[in-house]
Amino acid sequence: MYKNFSPAALGITGRQSELIELALTYGFRGFDVDMADMKRRAMRSTADEAYKYLKATELENGGFKADIDLDADDDAYKAQLAALHPTADLASQWKLTHACVTLPAATDRTAYPEYFEVIRARLTQVAEVLAAHKLRLAVGFSGCKQAAEGKQYPFIANAEGLTALIKSLPAENIGMIVDTFEWLVSGSTLEQVAGLDPKKIVTVRLGSVIDGVTPADATPEDRVLPVLEGPLSHVAVVMKLKAIGYEGPIAPSASGSQYKGETREFIVSTGQQRIDDILTQAGITVPPRPCELVAQYPDEPAMA
Repeated sequence: MYKNFSPAALGITGRQSELIELALTYGFRGFDVDMADMKRRAMRSTADEAYKYLKATELENGGFKADIDLDADDDAYKAQLAALHPTADLASQWKLTHACVTLPAATDRTAYPEYFEVIRARLTQVAEVLAAHKLRLAVGFSGCKQAAEGKQYPFIANAEGLTALIKSLPAENIGMIVDTFEWLVSGSTLEQVAGLDPKKIVTVRLGSVIDGVTPADATPEDRVLPVLEGPLSHVAVVMKLKAIGYEGPIAPSASGSQYKGETREFIVSTGQQRIDDILTQAGITVPPRPCELVAQYPDEPAMA
């Protein structure tokens, strides 16, 4: 497993160069991009110019959020799917690895059995577009009760449902997002992590529920940076992931609303330290950060 930096998952924004600097400073190996920002840069100049800052680093390029609403009406969905073609082409040029979508927790369209087939068909279509550009599709769910409010028919809002859906899809480039905040608030369990196929996990996000809020009552705004132990032990989760052979990206996550008075650097530095502590406690060696190497060898002469 390696430490991945996802600004959106941490609720922070900024210039691409500034975010890349934060990733490098705090020893992240992977980097998720803001695709809307990247596309704006490419439109103002060129695709190569938009990619130049990332290209100059040794970061593992990660994923992006796909602009796909799986519950949209047919016309809107078809337009979104058509727009995904040029986006996927750019993502491929920029050496990205996957696109992320979130399942509807509920719908007004139709009841579960029929809607399951609708979503299966749409995910298969999205995956086909991405596969043409050698990209994977990462599928996640929303576990908070609010995600299903106001809709007539409940759909997938826990790990059991997500796993069943992923297993039913034939496309080899489809996998899941393991998000411990969503896992916790949906009542999903540690044992369900142990039963996953590592080849079907695209990315992992770690996040906790703020103290004083029960997981069943949590909202997305109650997400805070991951802690080692708690209602769902992050150390135990990572140990289970290690045991099944998962070796992909793992990122801290939080709601920006919980850190309004803090700087981006505080959020990023705290998030990376939490991930480092969790990985270390789980028996995984964490490479030193660049600043730690400088502190360790302050008098090392510069290379000519």
